Amino acid sequence: MAFRLYWPLLAVFLVSCSGGSDSEKSASTASSGTFTAPKPVQPVPGSAVFAYEPYDAVERLAVSETPSSKAQTINLKGSVIPFTATAGHMIAYDWESAPPKPVDLARLDAQAAIFYTAYTRDDLPRETRPVTFVFNGGPGGASADLDLDFLGPKKIDTVSPELKLLDNPDTLLDKTDLVFVDPVGTGYSAAIRPYENADFWGVDSDAKVLRDFITRYINLTGRQSSPKYIYGVSYGGVRAPIIGRRLIESGSRDYTAGPDGKPANILAGLILNSPMLDFKTDCRQSNFSCGGALPTYAMIAAYHGKPAGRQDLTTEDLKTADPATAASKIARFLSDVRTFAITFNSLYPAVFPGVSQAASERIQWDAYLKAPNWSVSDAGQPNAEDFLNRLYSLTGIGKPYQKGNVSKDNPWIETPNLNPMQFLEKFDPVQGKLVINDGREFLSRQAIDPSLDRADIYYDFIKTYQAGFMNYRSTSPYLGLNGGIIDNWNFEPDPRLSGAEGRLGTSLPDMAFSLTLNPSLKVLIQHGYYDLNTVFHQTELNITRAGLAAKVPVKTYEGGHGVPSGKTRSYERVMQDLDAFYAQPQTNMIAGLNAPRVERDGHE
Repeated sequence: MAFRLYWPLLAVFLVSCSGGSDSEKSASTASSGTFTAPKPVQPVPGSAVFAYEPYDAVERLAVSETPSSKAQTINLKGSVIPFTATAGHMIAYDWESAPPKPVDLARLDAQAAIFYTAYTRDDLPRETRPVTFVFNGGPGGASADLDLDFLGPKKIDTVSPELKLLDNPDTLLDKTDLVFVDPVGTGYSAAIRPYENADFWGVDSDAKVLRDFITRYINLTGRQSSPKYIYGVSYGGVRAPIIGRRLIESGSRDYTAGPDGKPANILAGLILNSPMLDFKTDCRQSNFSCGGALPTYAMIAAYHGKPAGRQDLTTEDLKTADPATAASKIARFLSDVRTFAITFNSLYPAVFPGVSQAASERIQWDAYLKAPNWSVSDAGQPNAEDFLNRLYSLTGIGKPYQKGNVSKDNPWIETPNLNPMQFLEKFDPVQGKLVINDGREFLSRQAIDPSLDRADIYYDFIKTYQAGFMNYRSTSPYLGLNGGIIDNWNFEPDPRLSGAEGRLGTSLPDMAFSLTLNPSLKVLIQHGYYDLNTVFHQTELNITRAGLAAKVPVKTYEGGHGVPSGKTRSYERVMQDLDAFYAQPQTNMIAGLNAPRVERDGHE
């Protein structure tokens, strides 16, 4: 089965995240102080020059695994915190083909040189200090977009004409060590001959080689007993659960003995930010109801004040009102929209499945429009007039229905199963088209949305940052976005894995299997209301349909794709949820995240 991919990727995450958050912050100034690094600090020139085309690779002997590190500090919540910034390559070896607990690496199959950037609190005990491996989406995105200005310890001073760094008050470094990982064909990562980059451009080959990297990192850094987490954004919603499953299945088989002699902690949890979990339920990709996108459409319409005169949720509520006060109105509003989405999803297979301009596909839909009192079964389904008027009142697209209206009179008559790509074009043609990653913003109608652009993007500023902040200097270009990967991606699941027949285009079986193997595994999903790329309610439906709702909370916020701090109202809610996720065991974490926010926000 082939998918029509619209590339759900944080393609310009760094640029879109620049700027402040409205959460309470410590002073964002360049911190001072000293900290003795665990290893001598020395400049490292990096490995050989890498190339990123499908058939490119690097020779094993050209890969240097010597990292570069530098002592740094951050002023976070009033305290100066020391940490070590490290960058380098590690070789992902094929542990599955190796004898148990191999000592001689020369006997192992070297698959790829994986580049990583790590920030570690070396003053804290490893057995209790979490370590989180961070992956971007695409597939085709490097991890740098998730480091600077987002999860890492620094952000860019957008006022300065030079690359000036400030402390990032929204970093996760107070909760966990961070390892930002570049998949093969991105950043400075590449296959090792006889493999080629494209050998790892597939749903399972990608997850396996990244699992093997994590194993190598754990063994080299002595983090066997540390609580381990995987953080995935966008396509990371497919990647992270599969990596997690492979880690849990392999257990401690490939780990060497840890320095503390304690049992290995295999995997503690998954964080999925704006995830794509199942391409088969994405109505851009396949014939599926777009009811899961309706709450996103409705929130975008309310933000822009469409249709005029609406009272249920206003543009003032979402732009200027106190977020704590607006939260209760949003909750009531979305509860009503979710209920209507149930109606929409039930009408879809009976009335407008696969409706196009072909007369043969519109028979049922046209019959429904011509007989507005006709209903589907006796379940109280709305007639055509009520149904279309409800769509108009929620989304601001079209107009009130009048009997006899035809396609040219109303976009909902023309395309009742309006997908997000069609919605962003039809919402307000005068203003332009909505940005797919954040429906609060517009582009000109002629502009290419950055998230849909297949052009390669090289990040020169990252090379400057790496040289100054961790003494890492590479002769290779840093590929922040590899536009060729998506067209070469193999979605066919590995038939050797259990449940392979149900894994095409989805990671939900892997997530469920992981929770079966490790019932205490923590999973948190975070979504932005205005994200047309990966709509939040479809994730809610997918998690419920998979029978995971009791163990996998889905939290939503006033933001877009990636829920970036600079563009998410009340970003402290995001941080509070992450605090609860890292600090508590699964049962307490779920109870805390599902509790009404009375104490924190002053409302239920």
